[in-house]
Parts: sequence; C-alpha cells; structure tokens
Amino acid sequence: MNEQSDQQKKITIGARLVGAVIGCVFAGIGLTVLGALWSGALAAPFLFRIFGSFVAIPFMAIGGFTAYSAITGLGLQKSNLVNSASVSTKQGSYSCPNCNAPLSDEFDVSPHGDVKCEHCNGWFNIHHA
Repeated sequence: MNEQSDQQKKITIGARLVGAVIGCVFAGIGLTVLGALWSGALAAPFLFRIFGSFVAIPFMAIGGFTAYSAITGLGLQKSNLVNSASVSTKQGSYSCPNCNAPLSDEFDVSPHGDVKCEHCNGWFNIHHA
C-alpha cells in the first residue's frame, strides 16, 4: 500500500461526514438554481438562464465530487506519482537524475515534490519528468 492510501484510511468518520454535507450543500445550491431558472419558477430572460446555468453546473459538479470523495475516501489519485524517466528507483529509494547518487532514506521533499540532491546540490522534482 502506498502512503496516500494509508493517510486516507486515517480520516475520521466525522471528517468524512462534514465533507459529505458540504458537498451536498454545494450540489443542492447548484441544482436548486438550475431548476428554478429552467422550470419557469423565475421569469428570467434567456441570457440570464444561460449565465445562471454556467454558474450552477460547476456548483453541482464540485459539490457532487466533494461529497463522493468524502464518503468513499477516494479523490483524484495518481497511481504512479513518480515517473521512472526522471527518477530512478533502487529498492524503494530515489536516485538523483543528475549524478545518479542515491538519496538518503530521510531526504526532504517540498509540497510540490522538489528534492535537493545531497551529493551534487542539484534540484529535481520527483513528480515530473
């Protein structure tokens, strides 16, 4: 199992419930606006209906995805975060693509995936080629 799956399993039920409620609220707002605009409940001009639809549809999509990912614990997962062309792996450790020196087991990675090689002081990203 990868580290991301382990972190997702640690999310509490309360946190998932809050995410599901927030997602459902946003999806509900979008659905309500879309339904009100096109059902005739509002006497809105056609261009206003189109504009309102462009606002309501992202609310429904983002709200639905938020609720789904909160309930299931699955988000936009990348199964392969490290491209083998940019970083060579040896028994679970990384090697610098510039000098091929192995990185220590406790190297620091920025939130964006940037790593500084301890040998050549070169920077590279473990997520991008």
